[in-house]
Amino acid sequence: MADCLSLLRQYNVQKKEIIERDNLIIFDQLAWPKHVKTNYLVFKGAKESGPKDYYMLESLLFLLKNVALSHPLYIQRANTQKIPSVKLPDRKALLAYLNGETEASSSIDKSVPLEMAIATPAPKRHRDNTPDAMKKAKLESKQILEEKQRLAAKLSAPKEGGAITDQIRSLSEAMSVEKIAAIKAKRLAKKRQTIKLDNDPNADQRSFMDSELDLTRDVIKKERHHKTRTNVLLSSGKVCE
Repeated sequence: MADCLSLLRQYNVQKKEIIERDNLIIFDQLAWPKHVKTNYLVFKGAKESGPKDYYMLESLLFLLKNVALSHPLYIQRANTQKIPSVKLPDRKALLAYLNGETEASSSIDKSVPLEMAIATPAPKRHRDNTPDAMKKAKLESKQILEEKQRLAAKLSAPKEGGAITDQIRSLSEAMSVEKIAAIKAKRLAKKRQTIKLDNDPNADQRSFMDSELDLTRDVIKKERHHKTRTNVLLSSGKVCE
């Protein structure tokens, strides 16, 4: 599997895009953390001692991006962005290797273990905090709130054509107990007549006669006798001459 230094050289020679995102340096489907160590040795003078040190991937990529600057200006910019810079004695040979001018370098340590690459993760969705985006989000939330309020008003409103309970009175308030009992008795009588009609072949004629008789009785009950001079002078048990 390719190491990060070899891929950096390959992408630089072929002019392929190298992406920096979420503290990663991405080569298409492979990615490494910015601070990962390569196997390119850092130059040490004769008086310098200590263990071997290696350049970070971020430092080499920053050098390629600022290769047009003079070394003092490059050092100044690297310090401003807090990126470890490449030392001047390593600059020429390192650039020759990364630009494809040389196939190898004596500063590359092939014995050191290298960190494995990871699969390139999907980009994170960052919240847009610009004034226009915040204004749009505020407007959308206001519209959603208005829609909710409108829907709640529709659900709480009485349905058209529905019964208005405030205007409905109970049957006992509108009619007396005697009238309710009379209606119940009449309905029961009609039910009994209906049952008899189903079993009696002459039920149609009898039903007509019964209904006429009931109507006549109702008329007689409602009939009122008006008093006249003649019936006022008449009294039971006495004869007026």
